[in-house]
Amino acid sequence: MLGSAISILVTGAMISAVYALIAIGFTMIFGVGGVLNLAHGALIMLGAYGYLVVTSSSTVEFLALPPVVGLVVAIAVGAIGSYGLYRGLVEYIEDNPVITFLATLVVALILAELAVVGFSASPRSLVNLAPGSYHHEGFGIRVTYIELVAFVASWVSIGLLWYYVTRTDEGRSILATSMSERGAQLTGVDLPSVKARTWVIAGGLAGLAGVFIGTLQQTSPVMWLDPLALAFIIVVIGGIGSIKGSIIAAYLIGYLETLTVELLGSGFRGTFSLIVLVIVLLVMPQGLFGREWVHE
Repeated sequence: MLGSAISILVTGAMISAVYALIAIGFTMIFGVGGVLNLAHGALIMLGAYGYLVVTSSSTVEFLALPPVVGLVVAIAVGAIGSYGLYRGLVEYIEDNPVITFLATLVVALILAELAVVGFSASPRSLVNLAPGSYHHEGFGIRVTYIELVAFVASWVSIGLLWYYVTRTDEGRSILATSMSERGAQLTGVDLPSVKARTWVIAGGLAGLAGVFIGTLQQTSPVMWLDPLALAFIIVVIGGIGSIKGSIIAAYLIGYLETLTVELLGSGFRGTFSLIVLVIVLLVMPQGLFGREWVHE
């Protein structure tokens, strides 16, 4: 009994850390620009394929860089892809939420098709950044090292992001814009620059998450669908635009799924997450930590 409880605690913490990485970028973009970026999942896929290209000789024969370098490349690919999406498309249409919503979905579908053309529809395995696992026989716990690395990377990223948005002028301008765009403008904040930085940060986090999802599950042209749905559920429950809410909701969903799998089986993994989503929408439509939006 104690072993099962500890196993659930550990497994839930590992899964939830990856979920937090997936959701934070999604909520930041909505919080700052009011954009529901449906290409966020595709940016996760882009990061995974970026890692695959530079670390596996099966894709480009002369390229087989160390996994740590591949991790940096994945973050850069996600960040550059996200920046390009904002500067090349979203910046011109973001005043129309519906058009922006549909445009980002189209971009995601195009990227998925390009992935099929470039890498085929077959799932690919990524070079494991940290192979091996830890097994505690007494408690019956088995944790892979890649899960531990994902957990640490997630919290380091969250810590750096938290420091950036609360301790630096550039970061505080992102926070101010997410609370009131007009108020930020009146204090001299450069809105286009703030939005571009937000997209870069969100893309970098998506690229990082892509490596861990691609390693723990699989890398394929459809791998972006589940993370996108997951990000949407987490952000709605946590409160759209709230980083703190997204982190807490990620852990809520992570532990809920772990408990469900442990008690009912993997077939029910996402069932209770959807039930919680419906309850939150009915009872607290602003989410657990939704911002009190300022009318402009």
